[in-house]
Amino acid sequence: MTQAQLKEMANRIKSRRESLGFTQDDFSEVVGLSESSYTKIENAFQKPALDTLINIAQHLDLSLDYLVFGAEKDSPSEPIDVDILNALLKYADNEKLSHASKLLEKISKIKENRKTDV
Repeated sequence: MTQAQLKEMANRIKSRRESLGFTQDDFSEVVGLSESSYTKIENAFQKPALDTLINIAQHLDLSLDYLVFGAEKDSPSEPIDVDILNALLKYADNEKLSHASKLLEKISKIKENRKTDV
């Protein structure tokens, strides 16, 4: 990976982190890195190990392909969402679906509050 490619990848990581409302400190904690190690990755001073890159991609809800190469859109994968919903509908009774709905509503409120706090 060239320095230019590393910088582009770092910019994609930073952009997505910011769009999710995380500070560098908060996100480094989420992915289990020291703030200084994460900052080096985000500023393209250090190439992340593969397991670290996978962890970052998962927490940013981005594919590795997009993160490393910029080849895909930076939005969550729709088929995965559809698969989860289909499994819920197939295996969950009404009580479990109601509980899942309430949980999703709470998560949505937390995410919205996080956006307004930034």
